[in-house]
Amino acid sequence: PHLVSLLAQDCLIFFCNASILPHYLRNVDWMNCRVVEDVHLLVETLDPEELDVTVALELLSMEFADVTVRRLAVKRLENLLTQTCYLYLYHSLTLSPNITLAGCPYFRQRMALILEAYLLGCGQAMIDSFTKQVQAVVSLQEVAIMIKKLYPDSKDLPTAGGTHKKNKVKVCAVICFLLDTCKVMASKKKPLWLEFCPMPSPTPSLPVGIIFKQGDDLRQDMLVLQTLAVMDSIWQEKSLDLNLIPYGCISTGHNIGMIEIVRNAVTIASIQRNHGGTTGAFRNDALFEWLKSKSLQDVERFVKSCAGYCVATYVLGIGDRHNDNIMITDQGNLFHIDFGHILGNTKHFLCVNRERVPFVLTPDFLYVMGRVKGGNSLYFQQFMDTCTQAYLSLRSHSRLLVTLFSLMLLTGIPELSAAEDMRYLRKALQEKQSEADAKEHFLKQISVCENQGWKVQANWWIHMVAGIK
Repeated sequence: PHLVSLLAQDCLIFFCNASILPHYLRNVDWMNCRVVEDVHLLVETLDPEELDVTVALELLSMEFADVTVRRLAVKRLENLLTQTCYLYLYHSLTLSPNITLAGCPYFRQRMALILEAYLLGCGQAMIDSFTKQVQAVVSLQEVAIMIKKLYPDSKDLPTAGGTHKKNKVKVCAVICFLLDTCKVMASKKKPLWLEFCPMPSPTPSLPVGIIFKQGDDLRQDMLVLQTLAVMDSIWQEKSLDLNLIPYGCISTGHNIGMIEIVRNAVTIASIQRNHGGTTGAFRNDALFEWLKSKSLQDVERFVKSCAGYCVATYVLGIGDRHNDNIMITDQGNLFHIDFGHILGNTKHFLCVNRERVPFVLTPDFLYVMGRVKGGNSLYFQQFMDTCTQAYLSLRSHSRLLVTLFSLMLLTGIPELSAAEDMRYLRKALQEKQSEADAKEHFLKQISVCENQGWKVQANWWIHMVAGIK
């Protein structure tokens, strides 16, 4: 109990730099007043600047409820650059009104008080702006619910623009929609594809596009997309640009939210349908022929983006990967969408696991890289090198990634509700293995994907035949 009082300044610095402070605090007897006094003495002596950022984030988790401990963490994070703070504290800065209010009742009450305090002091102009935004979301929700009732069968959905003579309409006198390009998407939840006029600007700008979804919990998508942004920042530090597209996504309420439209992009499924119908899922050259039609000269963008998403989806355990939630831009930038299953929670059909590979690396992807029938290819070698470099970079930040997910445990996200849910993350990052063994582990995953690629194609064919979306 009196160990703290005997620690020298060097030991205090050791606590910070060696990142053992959380481990030490977990073993403190917080019911012993004298011990707690010693702990507070230690914590108040520590220099926040010497504290590792990952450790500071860990001290904000539900494990450490002590005010003095949390104050140390906050002091460290206060000095971060705004962009870095946004990346790491996305959970509290961006999601708190949306994620937390849907989670634990204690935090719902806490956030309600914070929101009330903010509204009391933000001024009438800001309140008026918030009111218009809420009215717009409520109106869109009413439209979405009405469409589901009017068109229970997706085959009867109206086409873009409908029969309106005018191509613009206002919602709550806030948003000016372009009806000619708005439509109802043919999927189970019938999301709304909406485009509207941008804000007045001296320079010409493209219409703003969003997908409005009613009936889906987008909080998990938000978490994955922000984690992709964190991963990208880790890779950028290593001068590794993998062309990720962490598009915008926000949950605006219970099972309501908006998703940014990525321009000039199509799904892999649509490309395959245009190259043989449902059997296009088995055409190894379908994607290559489509890219060639777009006059794509630089295959490196495809190689890098494919490597980035292979590593990211494997580490995060993202499931339900079919050809309707993998997209590609006209420039060859591959990216994934729809993150309803994470941390190894896979999707089943008739009690059969549909996920047969650790990540998506199908024969048509390999064909673009020149990897045909196992032959040598410089692009495929570049793909493997990029994958291992990206994987090892994330592995060196495994504590940060695990900590960011642990901060979300009490938010009520279905597939992230207990400490056990992080086991997949730790296993995927091979925390207990050497770097050489971890590299070999990921190369084996690439080999599995190569050998089992036909099973993914068969799954995609079933997906297209059944019309599942």
